[in-house]
Amino acid sequence: MQKAIEAVKKGKPVIIYDDKKAVVCIPAEIVSGVAITFIMRNCDEIRLALPWRMIAKLGLNRFRFYNGNLIPIDFKVNGLSADERANFIKNLIFGKIEIDEIRYPGRIFVEEAKEGGVLERPSFGEACLDVSKMAGFEAAGIYSTLITSDGKIADADYATNFAKQNDLEFFSINELIMHRLRHEKLVERVVEATLPTKFYGVFKAVGYETPIGEIIALVRGNVDKDDVLVRIHSECLTGDVFHSLRCDCGDQLEKALKKIDREDKGVAIYMRGHEGRGIGLINKLMAYKLQEEGKDTVEANIELGFPPDLRSYGIAAQILMDLGVKNIRLMTNNPLKIKELEKYGFKVKREPIEVEPSEENLEYLKAKKEKMGHLICIND
Repeated sequence: MQKAIEAVKKGKPVIIYDDKKAVVCIPAEIVSGVAITFIMRNCDEIRLALPWRMIAKLGLNRFRFYNGNLIPIDFKVNGLSADERANFIKNLIFGKIEIDEIRYPGRIFVEEAKEGGVLERPSFGEACLDVSKMAGFEAAGIYSTLITSDGKIADADYATNFAKQNDLEFFSINELIMHRLRHEKLVERVVEATLPTKFYGVFKAVGYETPIGEIIALVRGNVDKDDVLVRIHSECLTGDVFHSLRCDCGDQLEKALKKIDREDKGVAIYMRGHEGRGIGLINKLMAYKLQEEGKDTVEANIELGFPPDLRSYGIAAQILMDLGVKNIRLMTNNPLKIKELEKYGFKVKREPIEVEPSEENLEYLKAKKEKMGHLICIND
């Protein structure tokens, strides 16, 4: 990793890969026309990975997200040449571009990436943010998917050979995760206490301080051995506390806690900061209002200037590591949770946790299934 960071400090891009894909990455602060030309010759679209705070500060969330979590933009005046694109990107991240100077849609794709990097979400955008920060630059990275000579997405073997041929440093996302875990962590265990509950028995409540807020893990039994029943539950005040019929959140939490109680072993992590798939309580209520006007849950988030889902599960993964959990029976319908936990080295089996749809939440569940890939069985 250190050789890669030293190369980045000198202005050279690096190759980052996983089992199925590889990207060329360079900090946005030092991107040059030469780097853009190299990317354009060997990759697909240019992506600018930015933390949400910067996207909001620059006002880029005024533009609609496209294809999930990408905002395609360009500079109105020019932007055709590699040098012009590089200058536009650098001026943009330093706040030197006004909103009315941006053309939308364009060919540079702004992507929301977690500021905690791969320890918060194990994806390429986050890896590029880590590379930028580790090299001493602004948390903003340029990356693009590496393409083979016959137009296919490059795998790990192609990527490593390509890097050697072009005298570039290379590493995997997993290597970056392990490197950071050896030197740092984003969660701190603060307190443990006994928590007797009215309906679900007695738990050990473990309190953590994290970058996204205070998080509680409810633990039952010896969880550092064998397969462990786990629920990573996103905060939902309306569903969990007020038993709203607009979602299935409260019912899922209740089913998960009852199942842990029956087996007398498991972990339930309550993810504060995940309200409304990460947009917050007030914005969630605004999304409800848009749904009443005909939008579905995904369209409503996009209309408000957010991607469909701002959540990530790296914080939960580190809590599970701290608790000693290794093999997980994950109570979820969301395949993204499974994929992210596997990237942190967990062996994960899915435990379905479906609830009976109601008239009030049927369209919400359909949107989650059809647009977000949730594993839900719905019979109209």
